[in-house]
Amino acid sequence: MQEHGKALFNPQRKEMTVPMKIRFKLAGLMLIILIIPMIVVSAVYSSKCAKAIVNGQINFLETINGDRAAYLNEFLGNIIISQKSFTSDNGVREFVEHESSDSHSDDELKYVNELIRDTVRRSSAVTDMFILDDSGTILAAFNTDIIGQNDKQIDEYISFSGSNSGISGIYPPTASDKCYFYSCRRIYTLNNKKVGVAVQKVSLEEAADMLKISGYSNFAASLIVDSNGKYISGSVSNPRKLEDVVEYRAIAESIPEAIPYYGETNGSDTVVKEAEGYHFFGTPIKNGGWSVVSLFESDGAEKAASFSVSGARAAVIAISILASAAIILVCYFFTEPIKKLISVISKKNKGDVNVRLDFDSNDEFGQISTEFNAMFDSIFESEQRYRTVVSMMDNVVFEINLKSFKVYVSNNFNQKFSYRAKDDSIGESFLYKMKIHKDDMKRYRDDLDTIVSSQGDKWEGEYRMKNLYGDFTWIRVKGKKFFDRTGAPSKIIGLLVDIDKEKKSAITLIQKASFDALTQLYNRPTFLRMLDEEMNKSYSRRSLDALMFIDLDDFKHFNDEYGHKCGDEVLKFVADTIKEVTYERGFGGRLGGDEFVMCLTNLTLIGDAGKAAAEVISILNEGFISESTELHFNIHCSIGIAFFRENGSNSAELLEAADTAMYKIKKSGKSNFAYAGSETRIDVVETNATFDSTF
Repeated sequence: MQEHGKALFNPQRKEMTVPMKIRFKLAGLMLIILIIPMIVVSAVYSSKCAKAIVNGQINFLETINGDRAAYLNEFLGNIIISQKSFTSDNGVREFVEHESSDSHSDDELKYVNELIRDTVRRSSAVTDMFILDDSGTILAAFNTDIIGQNDKQIDEYISFSGSNSGISGIYPPTASDKCYFYSCRRIYTLNNKKVGVAVQKVSLEEAADMLKISGYSNFAASLIVDSNGKYISGSVSNPRKLEDVVEYRAIAESIPEAIPYYGETNGSDTVVKEAEGYHFFGTPIKNGGWSVVSLFESDGAEKAASFSVSGARAAVIAISILASAAIILVCYFFTEPIKKLISVISKKNKGDVNVRLDFDSNDEFGQISTEFNAMFDSIFESEQRYRTVVSMMDNVVFEINLKSFKVYVSNNFNQKFSYRAKDDSIGESFLYKMKIHKDDMKRYRDDLDTIVSSQGDKWEGEYRMKNLYGDFTWIRVKGKKFFDRTGAPSKIIGLLVDIDKEKKSAITLIQKASFDALTQLYNRPTFLRMLDEEMNKSYSRRSLDALMFIDLDDFKHFNDEYGHKCGDEVLKFVADTIKEVTYERGFGGRLGGDEFVMCLTNLTLIGDAGKAAAEVISILNEGFISESTELHFNIHCSIGIAFFRENGSNSAELLEAADTAMYKIKKSGKSNFAYAGSETRIDVVETNATFDSTF
C-alpha cells in the first residue's frame, strides 16, 4: 500500500473512551430499570411475563437461525471461492485444453494434481477433488488412482455447475463419509470454450455441528434443507424429503418462501411463521440455494415459563432489597474488566497488533479474554491474507471510505502511475487529480460522480490515464459499492486493470479494416459508408457539400519507368495532399489503383469546391522528391466535382456524376477539373456564386 494508504485493511474508527463515574451510573441505572420494574412487573404484570420470555426466546432463536444461515453461506462461499480460484488458474485451463487433444505432459499433470492436493488440504471439509472432461473421463484427482476412469455422474456435475453457484444437493452417507455435497465449476479455455468441470466433494459434518443447541428444551429441531427439499439435522443423518417425515411437513407448509424447493428465495432475511403451537424459522442461503429451518414448540415453552414466573413472584420482592445492595457492590468490581476491555480494544483499533486481553480468572471474563484474543488473531490473519492477495495482484486495488471520504490504494499504484496524493482525502486522491485523456474526461467524471453519489452501486468503464512514463494508457476501472447494516453506503472497493495492449490491438484491427494499407485513407467500403452518412446529414441540415473524383494522369508511367516503389511514393504523396486539403472540412479515400475521392462539407460558395480542386492540382504540380530514385516528380490529375442532391440522390449516383465529369477533363487535355453537368472544361478560377438551398 502507499504510505498514506496503510489503513486499507484497518479503517479509522472513533477512539473509545470510558466515561467518568461509570460505576455510579451503572449502579443507579440498574436500580432504576431493573429492581423497581421487577417489583412492579412481578406484582402487576406477571401474567404477561411468560409470553415475554417466550417471545424473547423466539427472537433469540430467530437470530440463531439467521447466524447459522450466515455461517453456512460463508462456508459455501469459501468453497465457491476456492473453486473459482482453481478453475481460473491458467495452468489448469491449459492442462484441460491439452488433455482433450492428448498433448499434455507429465509436468502439467503433476502441477494440476499438486494444486488439487493444496486445495483439498486448505479446507478440512473438502474430502475429495477431481477434474473431468465433458465425456466423464477423470483427468486429474486428489486420489491419483482414479485418473483415467470414467465417472457416470458427469451429466449431474455439469448440471450442478450451471445453477446454485455450482453447489449440488445433499447426498447420503457412504462408508467413508457422512452426508456430503458436490461443488462443481466449469473450466474454460483462454478462448472461453468449455472443456471440462472441476468437482469438489465436501463433507457436511463440520457444518452440521452448528445445528446442535443446548439450553432450550422446547427447541424441537434445526435442519439444513438443500435445493431439492431434502434435509439433514445436527446428527448428519440420512437426508430425507420434508414431506416424508410427519413432524416436518408443517415446516414446508408454513415457510415455503424460505425454502428453495418450495418457492422464491431471493431474500436473505429470516422468515418466521406460527402454526399449531409451533414457531417455524427459515433463512435462505444465497450461496447454493439452501436454507436453514428450525422448529420451536412455543406452547410448551410458554407453559413452562408461566410456571416459573408464578413460583418466582413472591421471591422477587424479597430478593430485590438484597439485590439492590449487591448491585452496587458488583458494579464496582464489574466495571474494572470493562475498562480493561475497552482499553485493549482501543489500542487494537489504533493498530497495535501485539496487544492482548488477559483476564486472570476462570469466569466469563476469562472466556471473553480467550474469545477476544482468538478474534483478534483471526482478524490479523484475515488482514494478512488480504494484504498478501493484493500484493500478488498486478492490478491496482483501491478503496473509497464513504464515511470519512478517504481513499486508500495498493502499493503497486506507484509502480504504474506517477501521481502522488498529498493525503488520504478523496479530493486529493488519484480519482480527481489523475490526468485523464481529454476525450474520456467527461465520461470518466460522470461515471465517478454516479457511484460516489447514492445513485449507482457499480462502476465499470475504460479510460485513458497518464502512466508512470507520462504516456496515456488504457485502464479499465471496476468498482463495487458496499453498504452497512442500515443500508447506507459505506465504501467502494475497486480495481484498476491495465488493458492498453488489448485495447490498442482492437483499435489496430478496426483501422486495418477501415483504411487503405498503403495511403491510410479510407478504403472503398468505408468511404462509401461515410459518404452515405454524410449525405443523410446534408439532407437534414440543407448544407452545400461536394464529392470530388480524382484520377492521376499517366500514373502507369511511374510504375513502368521507375518501379512500383516509386509508384507507391506517388500514391502516398497524393494521399497526403488529400489529407491536407480535407483537414477539418471533409475526408478522403482511395477507391483503388490511382483513383481517389474527396468529400468536402459545409461549403459557403459553389466556387469553394473549385478552389479546393485547384489547390489539389497546384500542390501535386509542385511535386515531391522520390526517396527511391532521388528525382523530383510533378504529378498531374483530372478532377470531377459533383454536388449532393443536385447531381445525385445517393452515393452511387453522386460517384457516377463525379466520375463522368472527371472523364470530360481526361478527354479535353487533363490536369484540370470540371463540374458534373457542365459541357465545357472549367478553368481554375474563383467564382462567387452562392449556394441555393432549394436544389
